[in-house]
Amino acid sequence: MTIVEFLNARLDEDERASKAAPVGSRGRDRALAEVAAKRKIVRGYAKAHSASMRMVEPSPSDGPPEGGDPWSELLAWRLALKHLAAVYRTHPEYDDSWSDE
Repeated sequence: MTIVEFLNARLDEDERASKAAPVGSRGRDRALAEVAAKRKIVRGYAKAHSASMRMVEPSPSDGPPEGGDPWSELLAWRLALKHLAAVYRTHPEYDDSWSDE
């Protein structure tokens, strides 16, 4: 299981739990907003990872790379995902290699 798959599964669980709370409750709305924000971070990492892999194995249709250092961007996104995953550190599917410690 990748860190992206792990986080998406945990976010699915969090979203289901949040939707079980009464509609209009402050806690429910905030929890759903947090899930949405975290999903954007996970998607950003997946996009950066895909772009970085195109740098390693470019196809003719990829064209020249855009400016910036895709490896630095990927590292930043990866660290963000590690921080998100750490919240679920006690989950049995959590991989200790994702820890910064």
